[in-house]
Amino acid sequence: MNEVRDPELLDERTHDGTWLLDLRIPPELAHFPGHFPGAPVVPGVLQVQWALALAAPRLAIAPHCREMEALKFQRLLRPGDVVQLELRLDRERGKLHFAYRLDDQHCSSGRLRVELRA
Repeated sequence: MNEVRDPELLDERTHDGTWLLDLRIPPELAHFPGHFPGAPVVPGVLQVQWALALAAPRLAIAPHCREMEALKFQRLLRPGDVVQLELRLDRERGKLHFAYRLDDQHCSSGRLRVELRA
């Protein structure tokens, strides 16, 4: 049986170098049973990992980061949530800016120092 480890990509669009991805958090996500039983939430480290993995092919970066800055986790992401992930790359500084939103609520955001690809 395959474990579900990624969000479902519902839609994606780009405007002026910023990517907007609509994602559904699968209720059967493999990380939920241990985080936390009876009240599952998406771990913050997983939100960062998803941002990197989804940004890598779209923004020509390596799927890992060298440093994390200004990480903020303001609202929990839960099973079944449909969120918007905003991805923007500052090539000059080598930083990926990401932000998750649920409707008008900020859920999490941060800056990641990344390795640029050609």
